Amino acid sequence: MFRTVWRIAWASLARRASRSLLVVLMIAMSLWGLLFMEGIYDGMTEQMISNAIRSDSGQISLFSAGYREDPDVSRLIMPADEIGRLLDNDRRVRSHVQRLRQDGLAATAHYSRSVTVYGVDLAAEKGHGRLDRYLIAGAYDFGDRKKGVLLGAKLAEKLKVKIGRKLIVSAQNSEQEVAAVALEITGVVRTNNMALDESAVFIDLGKARELLMTPVGVSQICVILHAEQDIAPLQQELRHRFADLQVLRWDELYPALLQGRVMMKGFNLIMSLLIFGVAGLGIFGVMVVSVLERLREFGIMLAIGTSFARVRQIIFAESFILGGTGFLAGSLLGGATLVYFYRHGLDLTVFSQGLQEFGMDAITYAVIRIQYFITAFAAVILATFVSVLFPLRLLKKSNPIEAINKV
Repeated sequence: MFRTVWRIAWASLARRASRSLLVVLMIAMSLWGLLFMEGIYDGMTEQMISNAIRSDSGQISLFSAGYREDPDVSRLIMPADEIGRLLDNDRRVRSHVQRLRQDGLAATAHYSRSVTVYGVDLAAEKGHGRLDRYLIAGAYDFGDRKKGVLLGAKLAEKLKVKIGRKLIVSAQNSEQEVAAVALEITGVVRTNNMALDESAVFIDLGKARELLMTPVGVSQICVILHAEQDIAPLQQELRHRFADLQVLRWDELYPALLQGRVMMKGFNLIMSLLIFGVAGLGIFGVMVVSVLERLREFGIMLAIGTSFARVRQIIFAESFILGGTGFLAGSLLGGATLVYFYRHGLDLTVFSQGLQEFGMDAITYAVIRIQYFITAFAAVILATFVSVLFPLRLLKKSNPIEAINKV
């Protein structure tokens, strides 16, 4: 019997092929736009988070107690080697780096700017956060004598410097004296992390120890794990073992980025509601017209003994065919589009200046999540169901005998 219902429903839609096709296309194109926007916008958010994690915080960061409130070289992580060995032996950890950090001043012959000096190991940073991929000019190297320096892109613009120019970096050392070192600019990096691009000066870790007179200890240890679900357990273990240290997740260091992810979920929900509205209105219009046009046909069916429940099944079948076909077409089109932009990215170079102000990359790679399709499917099915309730109400109130006698 259900097979007969579906055959009747399909035949009814086929008789009005152009109208049915228009509704299917409307649902499909709306769903395609929804999936595309969700994937691109989520991709932008995730790239901002990835840039912050790779260039600065890692997924977990360790600081000495009180360092976040007063970042001074007197507050360093002293058991850094012990923590390093522990992380090396933890299979959950993909990579970790140690950094020595101090606020200072960078000066050329004509300009000077307050900066943040980072003592880093370039080899470790390359494997950890792929800092070398952010290089936009010069070489990813401090030179044989370790007297090179990498500058953030915005800082380089403000200082109006070029590769090979001299830079004087000064900072307060552990003896509370101002120390300075002459360095040569070997490279410029653009991390799309605004704080780093505007003030970061990367120098060799050993050279930073000489400048700040800190033979042991580091300011920060950054950790990246293989799986995101291991972040919270490892954080708790490190807090328990090193109670005198601050162990913070990336979302605790960058709450604004976490809020951006939450906002994107809200945006996706709103877009799903819009799809619900578009699909519902489209199917509602078609079904109302269809029922009104076929009152005589339905009246004959009811008069010869067909139950109203069976007629209701036919109408529901028609609406679900429209909604399901539109969802399938939109999902295939949207999924193919997301796969393309997941692999090749969306080139927004023409807007690169504006995007960089917000810490976004000029090329945005889409994100593909199964939740997109599940939410869209639920929205279409719900819209399909709701949209036929009023047409069924109209049909139930109609008089079969009067419908048959209509000329």
